[in-house]
Amino acid sequence: MTYKMVDVSSIQGNPDWERAAEDGIQGAILRIRDSKGVDRSWEYNYRTCGEVGIPRGAYRYSYALTVAQARAEAREVLRTLDGRKLELGVWLDLEWSRQRELGSRKVKQLARVWMQEIRSAGYPCNVYCNLEWYQKLLQGLDAKYWIARYPKRDTGVLINSLRPRVGEKIWQYSSKGKVAGIFGKVDLDEWTGKLLIGASGGESGNPYEDSGKVLFFQPLLAGIAREDVRWLQWELREAGYQLQVDGRFGPKTDLALRAFQAAHGLKADGKCGPATRAALRGNVG
Repeated sequence: MTYKMVDVSSIQGNPDWERAAEDGIQGAILRIRDSKGVDRSWEYNYRTCGEVGIPRGAYRYSYALTVAQARAEAREVLRTLDGRKLELGVWLDLEWSRQRELGSRKVKQLARVWMQEIRSAGYPCNVYCNLEWYQKLLQGLDAKYWIARYPKRDTGVLINSLRPRVGEKIWQYSSKGKVAGIFGKVDLDEWTGKLLIGASGGESGNPYEDSGKVLFFQPLLAGIAREDVRWLQWELREAGYQLQVDGRFGPKTDLALRAFQAAHGLKADGKCGPATRAALRGNVG
């Protein structure tokens, strides 16, 4: 299933989101900060999209050239979010020419640090870039991708032959779209697959995908980040256990899982199978 979406900033002013929804917009990714601070339209867009029922995400254009700067940018995003719900997660916008000069290895390092800061707070965090950046600098990250690719003579029309086809979660197919209720030209996007409903704020709905496999601590695999482990960590956080949602099944996740099992009358074996999943989802009598 696909969803028609837009991404906006203060450049678009204060859109009439009710009219945009009537015009077929099913989601919006909002700029949360720029180099000067909080985006001027952020609070309005976040509140009004919520009132209209349009799922929301947040993005930030990164100017980080060092690990410390990447971490600081991500923490500023978290302070602005202040624990509020985001249905579409946080997106790291990587396109600055000075970052490109650093090379793939360094840019990936910055992206990992940036995303880890956001994910540790329980929000899904992934990467925006154009197709060339993906191919030459950023592919292979533990992330979903939002890929920009549109024609030189962009008229706001989706041209299917330009679809990136690299497994992207979102395709930004135009920068010159027209949407009722939104001033001027606007970026148009197509989201593929389920929405990340309930990404934060303590509301129900795990934004990560569960593989259904038995999950347990394996020392040789502890350093590998996995989506299904994020699913488990998110559920354990919702149950009150203090964990980073980093996708790595280490000793802390093992300890929290065993404590959860013991508290729910399950065998505390550290293995997340059908019975533990039912308890995590609240489907036990």
